Amino acid sequence: MQATTYIYFQKRASKRTSANLIPVKLCITFMRERKYYSITHKLSNNDWQFLSVDDIPKVTDKSPRGKYRDIAFEYKKIIQEAENIINNIPNFSFNQFEERFYNKTGSRDNVFSALWNHIRDLKNENRLGYASSFESTLRAIKEFHIGKTFDFNPRKDKIEARAKIYLAGKELRFVDITSNWLKKFEYWMLKHGKSETSTGIYMRNLRVVFNIALKQGVNVPYPFDNYKPIGSESRKTALEPFEIATILNYKTDHPQEQFYRDLFMLSFFCNGANMSDLCRLRWSNIQDGQILFERYKTRHKRKKTFIAIEITNTIQQIIDRIGVRSIGHDGYVLPVFDLGWDESRCYAEIKQKTKDLNKYISRIAMAVGIKQPVTSYIARHSFASIQSASGLSTIKLKDLLGHSSTSVTEGYIKSIDRKTNKAISVTLESTIKNATQ
Repeated sequence: MQATTYIYFQKRASKRTSANLIPVKLCITFMRERKYYSITHKLSNNDWQFLSVDDIPKVTDKSPRGKYRDIAFEYKKIIQEAENIINNIPNFSFNQFEERFYNKTGSRDNVFSALWNHIRDLKNENRLGYASSFESTLRAIKEFHIGKTFDFNPRKDKIEARAKIYLAGKELRFVDITSNWLKKFEYWMLKHGKSETSTGIYMRNLRVVFNIALKQGVNVPYPFDNYKPIGSESRKTALEPFEIATILNYKTDHPQEQFYRDLFMLSFFCNGANMSDLCRLRWSNIQDGQILFERYKTRHKRKKTFIAIEITNTIQQIIDRIGVRSIGHDGYVLPVFDLGWDESRCYAEIKQKTKDLNKYISRIAMAVGIKQPVTSYIARHSFASIQSASGLSTIKLKDLLGHSSTSVTEGYIKSIDRKTNKAISVTLESTIKNATQ
């Protein structure tokens, strides 16, 4: 499929200047994805990057006159340049287009540039968690490469300042990344306090960007044939049914403990749903005695994952306690987001709520005598372990957890019918309520 290009007028009120002028952008569409690019550096007159409402029909007229003819001519030149770039990219990618459109010569073979471009793409797609993980990877590689530790804070320092630091100084090229380099980088991370889990994630992130570079034409030996990223040796031990039961039955007058106990148990009973999916639940996701939702994690994939959860008495009681009734059908179930928040604000709130959940659930676990660390992830791990121990097949468990890669059809979960799904939920609830040490 060929990418297409055109001049786009951003007419939305929120995009207009204080003088009510409309920004003019170059729009590239590929595989149903659109990206918008500044054309300022391509114009002979910077004023032409904005138009008034009255200017637009004069510029887009079949035979524009006067200064509007000059403006239209420059816009046409930009489109022609973009089309020429697209036609000369064998396997189109936005990264390659941006490099050529902005004359970023040689950046494809620069590891730091490639990582930063990937981070920017993830941010544009609102995949903020992944973007944060890749930025941590970039920071570690940069510190290893220059032998210096940065003291900036990614949460507070502006993105432009961080980019300047990452892209400055001596380049690291993909040809420099050998299996021996990977082993030295791994050793450096472990020596400097990175856990095996983080080290493995960073190395896999680097492998992702390396694979992207190869697809974009960077011709270098592949170092991961002789190196495998380290696996995590940490044990995420599941709780036993009686331990889950003690958390469920924990009595407290502390409002925060009450809320996060319920939030942890809601995650557990909702197939181990993660915080991202729980916080995004809307009342429209509750239909005919079920919670039906698409996993946020798979929203960018062609094969999306949908989850169906039967609402048992316990789930309903938790929703009644911590849910917030809102005006309208599409308000959020939990008191976490406001409807007007953008994805960046939602992501920050999820991180904070997860941090708070881990704090209070750890306090509760200690109070009821659970010795192992308990975090939000333990709810999901415990759900899987208990269901597996009860004899549930791996295929059905994958469906319940949202790990299935089967094509999405009109139904939500085909491999587990409604009757079986309800039996599973009721049995789980009964197992927890009747559990004894």
